[in-house]
Formats: sequence, C-alpha cells, structure tokens
Amino acid sequence: MTLLIIFCLLILYNFIKGTFQLETVTKTSFIIIPIYALVMTIISIFTEQQEWHLLVTIVLILIGIMLGWFQTFSVRIVKTAKKDKYGNHIFKYRRGWAYLYGFALVFMVEIATDHLLGLKMTFKGLLFELLDEVLRERFKFLPDNGWVIWLLLTVTTGTYTLILIRHYPCIKEALVWKKYTKKKRSGKN
Repeated sequence: MTLLIIFCLLILYNFIKGTFQLETVTKTSFIIIPIYALVMTIISIFTEQQEWHLLVTIVLILIGIMLGWFQTFSVRIVKTAKKDKYGNHIFKYRRGWAYLYGFALVFMVEIATDHLLGLKMTFKGLLFELLDEVLRERFKFLPDNGWVIWLLLTVTTGTYTLILIRHYPCIKEALVWKKYTKKKRSGKN
C-alpha cells in the first residue's frame, strides 16, 4: 500500500509539473483526442447499456461543458520563432491552475457519479482511480474506461478545444490541415 501511495504521488507530481510547462499546439491534442473520446463514448454506452442513464448523461454533459470552459481560464498561448514545414509559426500553450483545478473537479464528478450509480469505493480503490485518471490524462488512448469517464473526457476536451479555437485564432491557424508543397530548387540540373 505504501508503494502504491508513493507511486501515485510521483505520477501526480509529474502531471502537475507538466500542467505548467509549454506544450506545442497539435492536431492530436485538439482534434484527434476529442473525436476518439466521442467514438469511445458511443461504444461504451452501447456496451454498458444496463449502467447507462439518460438523466445522468444530461447532467454530466452540462457539468462537462462548465468544467471544460473553466479549464480555459488560465491558458497562455506563446508564438514561437520556429516555423513548421508549411511556413507557419509554431504556437505553444500552458494549461495552468484552472486546468489543474478542473482536472480535480472532473475526478470528483467521476467518483460521485460512480457512487450515485451504486459503485462502492475503498481508499485503495480511490488511489487506483486517481492513478488511472492521471495516466488517462497523460495517455488519453487508454481503452479500459467506462461510459462516464469517456463522456466527461469527450465533453471537457471538446469544450476546451472549441473555446480556445474561438478565443485564440492562432490555435485555429495551427490546427488547419494544409497541403504541403515542396519548394522547387533554383539552378541548373
């Protein structure tokens, strides 16, 4: 149990530290992950039909929208001097405190929803859930999640992305797919 707590604290420290570091704006983070989460939400709802409830889904969607919006409050965008292969500036972003608080709130909503749906949680189970949540945040393509987790991930990441695209046009510019053309070399062959 002590090793589990130490491991959980180390992973949590790494996650918290990463929240305040600059990351490159990528299509994976802002487009592919929300779409993947949506597909996994639909699949998990169909595979877990006995545990799915319409009213809970509606409430989670509303909470997810509020949390996704809240997580954008402390985002900072930085334009770098570097350019991508299309000649556009590379932008980086830092999530900040609001993202971290939003993450904690999403975790609490997941635990509360599990409790409301009749799932019991021990302290050890809570630590495993926290560890799973942090790992899921870092590696979003973990497949073993329930419909509640996928739904919250879909709504929070989708809301987060849409608000940032609307508020920061440079993010939209960085996410647009562009056709790559090779520059012709001048000179004799």
